[in-house]
Amino acid sequence: MTLIISWIGVDDKKEGKSVSSLYIASDSRYSWGNSDKYDYGIKVFGSSRFPEIFGFCGDVLIPSIILGQLLPQIDSGLILNDSDSGQIKNNKVFDYISSSIKNYPKEQSTGSFTILYGTRSEKEFSCFKTSFDKRNGLINEQVNLPKISTKICSEGSGKEEFDNNFQEWEREKHNNYRTSRGVFHCLSKTLKTIKDPMTGGLPQIVGLYRIENSRLFGIVENQKKYVYGKESSEDINSERIEWRNENFERMNPETLKILSGAQRQPI
Repeated sequence: MTLIISWIGVDDKKEGKSVSSLYIASDSRYSWGNSDKYDYGIKVFGSSRFPEIFGFCGDVLIPSIILGQLLPQIDSGLILNDSDSGQIKNNKVFDYISSSIKNYPKEQSTGSFTILYGTRSEKEFSCFKTSFDKRNGLINEQVNLPKISTKICSEGSGKEEFDNNFQEWEREKHNNYRTSRGVFHCLSKTLKTIKDPMTGGLPQIVGLYRIENSRLFGIVENQKKYVYGKESSEDINSERIEWRNENFERMNPETLKILSGAQRQPI
């Protein structure tokens, strides 16, 4: 079933507080009940042409098929327009998911899944959640984005353990109270201690800022680099993406140390 979370970063502008970033992150485990596992599974996705990010938990096959077909068509400009509002984008994405599910053999589904969809139109961020199970079918809803940096959604079999741990970060006296980095820090800590056998591996993350399109983040852990949970070779073009450690500090992928000029974050 796995664990997927989403959170926002909020900053202060002259006109007031506003969302400046939106992230979707997950563990990297595909599992077959309690019998077997694979910790290099891709669960977060981003468009190279539009500010669109996705993630899923639950049944692996159906969301993988849907997103594997949807993202190339978004990138090719077939589905979304630059002028679309967040709600219009969501309507188009949901219609695509609905038509894909319609012809899928329901008896072959393992049960349920959730797809998170984050987007930006102009400077306005939006997040939507589509859930499916055999009894209720598809349900699509908008996720509320408060004017504080915090978690906005958590789903999957690892949700309970993550949410219980996150209560520590919700204390006002915590160094990372209501910070974007605090949510990711909690995810990293949870994956190191989680008891749910269907959740595991290293975190993977995609995000949106106020400018440009989706961003894939690499993870630096124990002096090694990982992308989508898998250790990366030394000859990759590491400078093409951002790298973060468990405290969400920006890392230099060549030295594997905190990037020069990057602010150290309290633990």
